[in-house]
Order: sequence, then structure tokens, then C-alpha cells
Amino acid sequence: TTLTNPRGSDGMGLPSTLSQKTIDTIVATAPVVAPKALDITSHFYAKVIKSHPEILAFFNPAHNVPISLHQPKALAASIVAYASNITDLSPLLVPGGPVASICNRHCALCIFPAQYVLVHDNLMASIGEVLGSIVSADIAAAWSEAVLFLAKAFIDTEESLYQMAEKRSGGWSGLTDFEVIDIKIAAEGIKSVSFKPPQGSILENKKFEFSTGQYLTIKVDPEKNGLTAPRHYTVTSPPFADYLQCTVKKQRGGKVSTYIHEDLKVGDIVKLAAPYGVFTLEPSKVKSAVLISAGIGVTPMINFQRALGDKVKLSVHVDSTPEAFAYRTIFQKGPVLEKFTRTPGGKRPTAKELVTEILDKSGTDNNFYICGPEGWMTGIQAELLKNGAKMVMCEVFGSQLATGCPFFQSGA
Repeated sequence: TTLTNPRGSDGMGLPSTLSQKTIDTIVATAPVVAPKALDITSHFYAKVIKSHPEILAFFNPAHNVPISLHQPKALAASIVAYASNITDLSPLLVPGGPVASICNRHCALCIFPAQYVLVHDNLMASIGEVLGSIVSADIAAAWSEAVLFLAKAFIDTEESLYQMAEKRSGGWSGLTDFEVIDIKIAAEGIKSVSFKPPQGSILENKKFEFSTGQYLTIKVDPEKNGLTAPRHYTVTSPPFADYLQCTVKKQRGGKVSTYIHEDLKVGDIVKLAAPYGVFTLEPSKVKSAVLISAGIGVTPMINFQRALGDKVKLSVHVDSTPEAFAYRTIFQKGPVLEKFTRTPGGKRPTAKELVTEILDKSGTDNNFYICGPEGWMTGIQAELLKNGAKMVMCEVFGSQLATGCPFFQSGA
């Protein structure tokens, strides 16, 4: 591990249970807080970034105030979900659900326990400033206890994830040096970058274990100030290889993706955090699957296809042109449905049109895995469930709670 801050919740004095008074107060005040949740979280981020600019090393500024409401929406959705389920938190704690997703992302960012105290203090200040005099001492005490209780749950879960990552083959926790060993063009505007531990590293010659579909976290410093937040890219090397690889699309205005495409070169040293993420599968538990992707959303499907083999009943991909379809040949080994929007006669199918064609070819008794633009995924998922799909799972490149796309849903 390269983690140097104190780990775990022991000695922090955080509540391990919620008092009935706190639960009753949260239930009573949630209808007042919920409509103001985005105002509270926007105020919180503006306040904490100004007073603690060092946290910019953890947040992509393109997703935060004043540029975007993506991150404030994610935190607001978390607050509303927590308050709405305060009497029974089990829906939030399911494997692969919201809490697991957040904790995996926090570990990828190397979040440490003391940062939860900073969040608590600034979030409580924002609640008071946005809601004003309606926040009595009792209400403030209840929300404070609820936030600290949740902090303990996150800290304990994240410590277990750090330990899991350390115990895997080739495992580690924290940001660790890796050397760029290869950069290849995977498709138009898309590059695959491969990494190995540098000579003398404790990880040298290791084979890297991770769960199919997880993402790698890369930390670069294009502005030489240490404040460029890490970025997360799906691992596209197979599990147990002696290298790690991610595949990156150059995004217009994207600081890190542009740096990777234009400046990163073989021999450079970058810092990587171990693979994390909940958009995964266990091949032994999947009877048949349909993989549905659009654009760079194809990346999780690469290892899904490798892991599932003949269990993939159909691979579906929507893209601009065949030349923009990364790793196309992997999917062409089995049944594939391709839709190209910028070829002669090509058009973007509606969710209804695409799902009708998918179900005609595959039927409904499959696990459906979706990755692509948020709005597109939401439409595809809703249409699949409406037509009786067995199980539908989505992966969002960003904060899933900031979108309308659930993590997974089962059909009737």
C-alpha cells in the first residue's frame, strides 16, 4: 500500500447506530430537505472547494460547480436516497448497489477517513445556511448524527475494499507508479494504453487479478500542480495478465484524455490505483447474456465477451462508423448487431426500434448489460424492462446517482 493516512473508523467516535429520535427527525424533515438538496450540495461544493482547494485533486472540475451540476446532483441524490430509506437502508446496501458503487469509487480515489469529517462539517454548515432558521438544534443534531453514521458505514466498507485489493494477485492499495509500455490506436479517436510496474517495483512480474468490467484509475499531472483529479477508465486487458491496459477516447475539452492522446508516451511513469467497480459479472452465474453498448461504452463489454464466450447470445453496438468501433473483431466472433449512424443510409435507432430488434434476435431470458451515454441507457433499460427483460444492468462513466439510470433492475 501507498496509503499513509490513518485507516478505518476505530477511534473516530462515529455512531454505530442511529437513535430512534434521529430516525424520526429525518423522516419528518426529509420532505423539506429533499426539494432543497441540490441547493445544499451546490452550496457545499462551492464552499468546500474555495476553503479547501486541495480537494480538487479528487474531483473532475468539469463535473462540478460552477461548470456543471453533475457532482452536486450525485451528492443530492445520495442525500435524498439516504433520507428516504432511513428506516430500512437495505435497498441501498445490496451488492452492486449505490453504497457499493460509491465506496468503490472512493477507494479508486484513495479517499481516507479524516476527509469524512471535513465533508460532515461543511455539509452541516451548508444545510444551515441554505435552510436557515427552520434548522433547529434538534434537527441539526439529527442530521449530524445521520451523516456521521453514514460516514462510518462508508469508512468501514472502504477499508474492507482496500484490504480486498491488497490481497488479490498483483494487488495493492493507493496510487502506485506504473510505466507506459505500449500505446496503440484502437479506433478513430481511441487509444489503448498498457502499463507495467517499473523495474524494482514490488509489483514487478506480478499477474493482476481483478473482476471483469472493473475500471482502472490513472493519475497524471499535465499542469504540474498536483491538482488534476484522477480519471477512471475500464480495464481492457484480461484478468491475470502481467500488464494492465485501459482504452481512452479523446474527449473534446477533456484535460486528461487529451493529455493521454497528445502527450503521453512509452516510457512515461504514471500513478495507478487498483481496479475497482461494481459493473461486473460472475461467468458461472450467467446463463446467457446480451451486451449492449454505444461509442466508448464498448470498453466493459470487451472483458465480458472474453469471460462469457458462447454465453453471449448477442452483442449490440451503436457507433458513428465501423472505424470508430473499438475492438470490433472481438465481438464479430459471435452473433453481433451493429448500428452505424454516419454511414450511407445509417440512422440512430430509437430505443423502441433497437430493443424490438434485440429481443427478436435474443429473447427476454437473458442478462442484459448496457453501457453508453446516460440518456440512451435510460431509454434502452426502460424499453427492455417494459418488454419483459429478465435482468438489466447499467454502467455510467461518472456518478451514477447523478443520472436517471438505475444500477440494475429485474423484469417481472
